[in-house]
Amino acid sequence: MNAKRNGFTLVELLVVIAIIGLLVGLLLPAVQAARETARRMQCSNNLKQISLGIANYSSAHRKFPLTTTGSMHNGASCGNGFYSWLALTLPFLEQQNLYNQIDFNVGMMDQCDLPSDSSYKTLTISSSHRNARAASTSIPTFLCPSDSYLTTSALGSGMAAPGNYAGNLGWIRYTTGIDGSQSPLGKHNGAMPIINPRSPAAWHVSAISERDFSDGLSNTALVAERRINSAVVVAGPFGPQMLGKFHTSVLSYCAGSGGSRSLPAWVDYCENTSPADPVYTVPHGKAWISGWTLASNMYTHVMPINRKNCHIYGGEPDGSNVVSASSQHTGGAMVTFGDGHVQFVPESVDMHVWWGIGSRNNQEIVALDF
Repeated sequence: MNAKRNGFTLVELLVVIAIIGLLVGLLLPAVQAARETARRMQCSNNLKQISLGIANYSSAHRKFPLTTTGSMHNGASCGNGFYSWLALTLPFLEQQNLYNQIDFNVGMMDQCDLPSDSSYKTLTISSSHRNARAASTSIPTFLCPSDSYLTTSALGSGMAAPGNYAGNLGWIRYTTGIDGSQSPLGKHNGAMPIINPRSPAAWHVSAISERDFSDGLSNTALVAERRINSAVVVAGPFGPQMLGKFHTSVLSYCAGSGGSRSLPAWVDYCENTSPADPVYTVPHGKAWISGWTLASNMYTHVMPINRKNCHIYGGEPDGSNVVSASSQHTGGAMVTFGDGHVQFVPESVDMHVWWGIGSRNNQEIVALDF
């Protein structure tokens, strides 16, 4: 008499496997969405901490932290300069020990004797630089967990650490406003000050305080996300070749020498510029400590969120670079405002609102109902 065997038939086993696969397929997007939600919350918290750090800096110094796009020549060495606003904010972000390691009496680049504008596209931070150790220190508060980033030698052997957050520079120089009716912008109208101590620019503003926000702190963007370019440039038979992952929003397109344009005209001009130039693209986000224009620790309210950047030839010494806010979050980017509140601003935001919150003193009336 044959004994009855208990178990699954092949068909039953395949059905069970199919059901498990279906459940995994249904659950995986939910798990990924939950993880992205957590990452977005962490990014928002980073911006909140940064805005508090800027506010505390402002309370202590009566002005917002300054970015320097060049350095003074001090005898045989570079004097103070080439530092980002992030470096100055360190003591107010529980990074006093790191701040104390930085010698601000030397420029934060290996080069300071720059005979021409073209020299500004080849700056480096070597391992022999006095501040190389501080420059290579990764700070979690400066990194959005949704972005992908690596510490590379793209800016030199000092292996500078990257950062995701950029200060609001406002509109680009000589802009004639939203409708083109204004005189060319003589002074930058963003939230964060900027200067080149060696070659002062007429449109720079070296000191900005809370009283300068005539549009209101709550209506003016302070800091936004800016993606880190993970690409590197290698020599090739047809010139520099860009390798690695990159996104349209971090590609830098050539915009000639700029000029007087309305903001809509700037967008149209940049959208129709020539292909990306790797030389101006690779440094973006690669060094939180650097005030170098191409490290792009400042961004502009010109192009829509997550759209391409627009490099202006000759703008390296004074920070003239149309850097777009960008992120790995789906559909927009995180922005913190002058009063410290953080909002997710969608790519679909009305451009008049986006341009308006980029200016601290242009008397725009904007509704922040993103």
